[in-house]
Amino acid sequence: MREARSHRFPEPRLKQHYSHVSFFHGAWPPGRSFCPMKTTPEIHLVILLGLLYAGMWYIVDQASLMAFPWCDHPTHCFDYTEELAASVDSSVDPCDNLFEHVCGRWDRNHPIPFGSSQFFLLQQRLLNVILRTLERPPLHPLPVVRTSVLAFQSCLSVYKERRDDTKVLFDLFKGFKSEWPSLSLPSDFDAMDFLLGLSLDYDLPTPFVLRLEPYLKTDKRYGLSLYLVIESDERGKIKKFDAQAIAKCMPRIAPMLESSDVSVMAERISKVRTDINSVIDALFSTARITRHYRTVKLLANDTASYATLDTWLKVINKHLPQDRQIGEGEDVLIFNNTGYILRETLARTKRSRYVDLVLFAGWNILASRHAAVSHALTDCFGEINIHAALSCVNFVDEVAAFAMTRLVVDTLGLSSAVQTTQMTWAAVRKATRNSFSKLTWIDGQTAAGAEDHVDNLKPLVPFPAHLNTSVDLEAFHDYLPTLSSKPFIEWLLIALNKRSKKYKRLLREGATSDVHRDDLPYSSTLVNAYYLPLTHLMIIPAAIMGPPFLLPKEPFAVNFGAIGKVLGHELTHSFDPLFSDLTRTGEVATWWGDQSLINFTARLDCVEQQVAIYTADKKHAKNALSETFADTAGVEKARLALDTLSDGPGILGYSRDQLFYVAGCFEFCNDAGYEQGAIYPAFALRCNLPVSNQKRFAEAFKCAEGAALNLPERCTFH
Repeated sequence: MREARSHRFPEPRLKQHYSHVSFFHGAWPPGRSFCPMKTTPEIHLVILLGLLYAGMWYIVDQASLMAFPWCDHPTHCFDYTEELAASVDSSVDPCDNLFEHVCGRWDRNHPIPFGSSQFFLLQQRLLNVILRTLERPPLHPLPVVRTSVLAFQSCLSVYKERRDDTKVLFDLFKGFKSEWPSLSLPSDFDAMDFLLGLSLDYDLPTPFVLRLEPYLKTDKRYGLSLYLVIESDERGKIKKFDAQAIAKCMPRIAPMLESSDVSVMAERISKVRTDINSVIDALFSTARITRHYRTVKLLANDTASYATLDTWLKVINKHLPQDRQIGEGEDVLIFNNTGYILRETLARTKRSRYVDLVLFAGWNILASRHAAVSHALTDCFGEINIHAALSCVNFVDEVAAFAMTRLVVDTLGLSSAVQTTQMTWAAVRKATRNSFSKLTWIDGQTAAGAEDHVDNLKPLVPFPAHLNTSVDLEAFHDYLPTLSSKPFIEWLLIALNKRSKKYKRLLREGATSDVHRDDLPYSSTLVNAYYLPLTHLMIIPAAIMGPPFLLPKEPFAVNFGAIGKVLGHELTHSFDPLFSDLTRTGEVATWWGDQSLINFTARLDCVEQQVAIYTADKKHAKNALSETFADTAGVEKARLALDTLSDGPGILGYSRDQLFYVAGCFEFCNDAGYEQGAIYPAFALRCNLPVSNQKRFAEAFKCAEGAALNLPERCTFH
């Protein structure tokens, strides 16, 4: 993405004429300027040439902009027909390689270093506009959106004004009887209260996060969930949990420490991280990662003597209202083995009387919130302004994701795009549901179960259904405090605490309480879409509702081929064998008939073998099976939906049917390959393999028998 250019005249370089009395030979005579402005014909000539150069530069620049207008807006400046025409390589037969036919010249038009893709371009264009909007005075009509913008600006001021607000967190730690950083703890320190209380009240990763979320067994109240959250090392120039990096950065926020203490603390923090990783690797080397409900009593059994049932109940109830106290039978939603990881963490850090646990927890919290608390820490991590800005967007999303989504929709003018996406989803959903009873390879029981599975899926496109009005959006965010002169991290902690108190009141079912399982925060600016197993949610953020994924004014074939393929992909993920045999409570139960499941597995094997043949890499074929299945069946679902509409126009000489497949491929244009261990196949394969399994594709392009993408045997699901 190119940066906006400034149309200022370059300052002409004036040749400086110095007196023969140089400052190298002594002081300047009194009253004489450093650069005597004695005018000469030479100076007049230089000035004239400079002005002529500046004038010519301005004329050329303006002429270039007129001939090749430049715009970075993600929706206003994208001409689909022009972009597609510039990308297509008509010398390549689409029946042999649709990806090279559609995307053959794409990388020449987008020569971005280190690789690029349509996802990347839309992401950069969107962020360019949204970040500029966030840095301007908020003018949005909704108070909650204005508050979100001001919160972002308050967060970014930490970096811009070189602030250090770590004291806010340090004072919070003191409330849980711990100094940070320190090599000692008081005798009455309570490790479980520190681990669970900080997260239950303030959602801080200690690294165990106990929070309140919709209770999936009833959808009528909130329940407890327990996660393990460790800050990632992916962004920045240094690894945040490397002992040397910790030793380098810790003095930036705790300058009073002795260097010897810093080294000791850094080693101990790093060791806790290593120990937790080793426990996770041991537990999940072969085990499947799942989420399920486990009672407090059973969690206490997992933690054995390191945290008894009485300890669990005492700590949790300490942070709940008196009329919302829980008992040993209370469910907690966890990832499998979470209790054992907690037990091992307590066991290994007990040797230091939990000093190492607090050191690690404090560093994990600071590392996860560094952009909100300390410029010095952000700088030490090798991050710059853009990293701080992106972190601030994420922090505001934590408490106001739907308000931020409203900002994205209104700033980019996506109202019609949202409506088009919702209309396309309705068509994809209905066509998919209606197809099951017609499939010959599944029985009636399986078809009925598949229909119910589609009916129960909840879509966020891009809002939960109950938050589509401004009134509802304002009421939902009633826990957001107003902005004041207080540090951003203090504002964020207050918001998290007030939201926690609100959800604690919903631990019991009530006639007046409305609980929705789609009230979960997500990224408002991420160009992506995803399916959440167990909660059975499909998230389609507003950020992906831009070109080339969605263009409301283009023919239906474009939108069904592009965003329709995305919707079909995510819907297909809900039928993934890793997820579809779980109930909404995490228990194994299936609606698959025995023979139907055998037939389904055979079709999955067919797709896996295709990837192995294309890539000559069986390991990658296995790793990428889930995504390849979603791509293949997703295109089928979108195609079924398009068939419910009357015939429509094409563009660039493509018929409607041809344009459907071209649009689905165009959104995957990129210049990257694949990695063996990656779960995604190469983008070229994500274009070519699904269409090779479509007889309708071969018919649309009149592919000759034996053409590469006109397979004699196809892997199909619908």
